[in-house]
Amino acid sequence: MCVAIGVAYDSMVTPTQSIEISLSDDTQRTVLKSKNVPGYQKEIYRCDRLHVLSRDGTTQIPVSVVYKSDTMEKVKNGERVPIHLYGYGSYGASIEADFRATRLPLLERGMIYVIAHIRGGGEMGRQWYEEPNGAKYLCKKNTFYDFVDVAKALVDEWKWTSSDMLSCEGRSAGGLLIGASINMAPELFRVAILGVPFVDVVVTMTDSTIPLTSGEWVEWGNPNEEKFFHYMMEYSPMNNVQKGRTYPSCWLTGGLNDPRVAYWEPAKFAATLRHENPDNPNPICMKMDLSAGHFSASDRYKYYK
Repeated sequence: MCVAIGVAYDSMVTPTQSIEISLSDDTQRTVLKSKNVPGYQKEIYRCDRLHVLSRDGTTQIPVSVVYKSDTMEKVKNGERVPIHLYGYGSYGASIEADFRATRLPLLERGMIYVIAHIRGGGEMGRQWYEEPNGAKYLCKKNTFYDFVDVAKALVDEWKWTSSDMLSCEGRSAGGLLIGASINMAPELFRVAILGVPFVDVVVTMTDSTIPLTSGEWVEWGNPNEEKFFHYMMEYSPMNNVQKGRTYPSCWLTGGLNDPRVAYWEPAKFAATLRHENPDNPNPICMKMDLSAGHFSASDRYKYYK
């Protein structure tokens, strides 16, 4: 007879733990093992789950926040601090509020790290993803609206930061999110990081000779159908770069052997950002890895590097 179960637990301030929980008394919990993070002091960090009201006036967007306690004290005293905003919002995938040691250098430097659990993900159930009120097919723009609304709340409503101290990041479909968001509100962000970004939506989804295209129609729609074509053209980052605007400094990455997001997508987007705004004072930079695919290098030492 089973008298206990083992579970894995972590949070934005708690490294992964293996915990044994008694089935006869769930207050009896034993930490069997904790991930060792050298130099980490949990007591000086805090995390919160907050909400931002979207522009539709009814949808509450969940937001996970992690920071050093002394950084939040500065905010409470009226000081604005740097914030890094991360999002994904596609495929019904939930972005967990988990522990990442890679965030610690940012937090140590007085930055607040924010995850926007925007529509298109699965954090609030299937309705957070599906039509008519989620962010799939012909309501995909809700993903981008939610992200921009969270960014504006950080600057204008909560007054935690300012546009010149706000950076944003997304990868793959999250790169689409960042591309669309900086097109909607270029001056809202100081820095944008787009990892292997899916930014040439209409061209890629129209070409069924690309191996993964037809399988992606169930996520984005098929632009060979008129209704999807016109809707995609409204948000595809490649087709909506604004002229005469000050875009944030951008860092784009790509992999020559990437089968999901072809290397020419970040290359075309970087070139378009530069071409449409030649007087933009902020740099548009791209790094192309000639030996990597969609998930960076397969060699673990190069991956860590």
